[in-house]
Amino acid sequence: MKDKNVIISEGNRPLWQLVIAAAHYTAIVILLFFFFTKFEFTTNTKILRGSFSLLEAAIFLIPSALAFSVVRSSLFDMKNKQFKIAYGVGPINWGTWRALPEIQYVSIFRQSKADGNFVYEVNLWYKKNKHFNIYQNTHADTVELMGRSVAQTLNVDLWDATVPHKEHWVEIEREES
Repeated sequence: MKDKNVIISEGNRPLWQLVIAAAHYTAIVILLFFFFTKFEFTTNTKILRGSFSLLEAAIFLIPSALAFSVVRSSLFDMKNKQFKIAYGVGPINWGTWRALPEIQYVSIFRQSKADGNFVYEVNLWYKKNKHFNIYQNTHADTVELMGRSVAQTLNVDLWDATVPHKEHWVEIEREES
């Protein structure tokens, strides 16, 4: 393996998703502002329900705001043999570094979704049958390029299972150690 860092990112969200996320975050801030400014301790349940409905609406909007704004990235520190799956919203990122296991091969395959469409995934396999996902996309060509690049960087084989019942090993140019 090379002694370099590898970053695999979903990139930036489309503008329309950022606009929807911004609208959701704005609504959350406004709802929380009204909740904290209008809230009063009382035994009147009608007033309490009205105040807490603002909080409930803000909490209800958080998952959709995150769905339109979170970007997933896979980071590899080849020198220290560790990796991190990071999630980020704007400048805020979270994730923890973990030891990178001895990768046996990289696979790319087609995964069916509940709505009948497909998503293509890049997985890293280790200890014979354990794996973790590092990238997914709806475009097979993009996933194939990513899989080739990762396999070449890690100096391992690539298993292509994007076409059902026509799985095969892909020839990868090996780097000399």
